[in-house]
Amino acid sequence: MTTLPTVLITGASSGIGATYAERFARRGHDLVLVARDEARLDTLAASLRASHGVAVDVLRADLTHPGDLATIEARLRDDGRIGILVNNAGLAQSGGFAQQNPDAIDGLVTLNITALTRLAAAVTPRFLQSGSGSIVNIGSVVGFAPELGMTIY
Repeated sequence: MTTLPTVLITGASSGIGATYAERFARRGHDLVLVARDEARLDTLAASLRASHGVAVDVLRADLTHPGDLATIEARLRDDGRIGILVNNAGLAQSGGFAQQNPDAIDGLVTLNITALTRLAAAVTPRFLQSGSGSIVNIGSVVGFAPELGMTIY
């Protein structure tokens, strides 16, 4: 019998992240769900456990905070069951470049670029050593259309 890899999904509490969680759970994958909103994560986890009989770990983390990011990096490095990383957590902010707040820009870059890259870097050596593993990076068409008012994205 083949054991399906566990899937770690960031930004899992709603939207695309929750959809990925549902679809992987439906296929029988255990999950590690990561997001800032622990109550929403707990609700989703309970639903997925009940509906699909999978194991679901909840990790409340804000990936713009160095300590939280380090916790998720360690989990990816150390948990050999995780075979799929879905980098879904992301942030967009509207408005022209001149109107952007420097702290908000920093947060967006930290979450959308730095955290995503560091999580991929944390798990890649293990994937290479085992000869298997997948990383899914979620993005948006907004990145190709700054005229839509999301100049930093």
